[in-house]
Amino acid sequence: MTIAEKKKLFNQWAYGLFIHYGVYSTFGLGEWLMFLERRKPEEYFREGLPKFKPRRGCAREWVELAKRGGMKYAVLTTRHHEGYFIGEELLHEFVDACRENGLGVGFYYSVADWSDPGYCAGPASPDTWKKFVEKAHRQIREIMTGYGKIDYLFYDGCPPPASWGLHELHKEIRALQPEMLISRCREDVDLKSCEGHANGDPDNLWESCYTLNDSWGYNRFDHNWKPVKKVISMLSNNRHSGGNLLLNVGPMADGTVQREAVEIIEKVGTWLQQNGEAIYDVVPHPFDYHDKEYSTAKGNTAYIRLEREYRGPQRRLCGIANQVKKISILSTGEEIAFQQQDDVITLTGLIPQEENALQRVLKLELDGAPKGIRNPMSPDYAIKFTGE
Repeated sequence: MTIAEKKKLFNQWAYGLFIHYGVYSTFGLGEWLMFLERRKPEEYFREGLPKFKPRRGCAREWVELAKRGGMKYAVLTTRHHEGYFIGEELLHEFVDACRENGLGVGFYYSVADWSDPGYCAGPASPDTWKKFVEKAHRQIREIMTGYGKIDYLFYDGCPPPASWGLHELHKEIRALQPEMLISRCREDVDLKSCEGHANGDPDNLWESCYTLNDSWGYNRFDHNWKPVKKVISMLSNNRHSGGNLLLNVGPMADGTVQREAVEIIEKVGTWLQQNGEAIYDVVPHPFDYHDKEYSTAKGNTAYIRLEREYRGPQRRLCGIANQVKKISILSTGEEIAFQQQDDVITLTGLIPQEENALQRVLKLELDGAPKGIRNPMSPDYAIKFTGE
């Protein structure tokens, strides 16, 4: 498979699970504890390491949760900024479970290492910096050679490329993993991964990574969970704009994922069982943004997420140049009556939803590939400002 083919496959995957897991999980105060509280590494690890005991099978549970949630790839932190390098047994369990469940395999690696004196001193101290770089190269080679085919390498905390020999390292690991995609190392990247925001770049491969609450690593005090409807909107919005969603969980010290996170992911997975046709392997914004709806398409079929349900049983869809042959609710197949006049489609048979119901998706069967018509109220000079 070429890199171009792998990029296409990655975009078709649409949705992935991010797992932040390390010694920080034992404290239950988030992944930046060492830095924010200026804890000395020797004290930090002396307290945390004895409590860091991943249960046998926990990585398999993460992957099985991802599969139930409708996710198609998973990314595990092999080393975060604290500097702890995850053990071989856990990584093998993770990659084996991904392959058995048909998920793409992703490894996260932080080049930044707060526990390494060489990293903290920086390139101004050549001897210690050299040792830090050699350790990082050694660990990256290990995850590139010890676990079979890796689909995705997600970097974090990267110093300037020349300062740690990125080009020389990549010449080696690209030969070892010729199909692997790489992100977030400043240079020689295949996709953009946006932390906590959406890129919406129609010309390049991208994903957004978000966490389910406000913490990446396990934080026992953080209960600000994103509602299921919010996650569905994030995923659907990204697909409309051509990107993926990488959704994070922070397991506890023994590898257990919090019950709230499991329930949210499983409920989104149930929604995807009924609506995944509009999410996986789709064309983004098929009406070129002219319809002002959240939409995707496959061939002559377009999908529109009903976002403005509060408008009642009559709802207009605008900016669609095609003749519409049929409209139905994707999750149920129920056909919706409509009238069409030029580019305006009026839904006349839409039954209002209950207040807390999850989003519905319309399936529009068209007379050809989707085409959009610009709103005449938007003059030509305004196009560049409106995204049309």
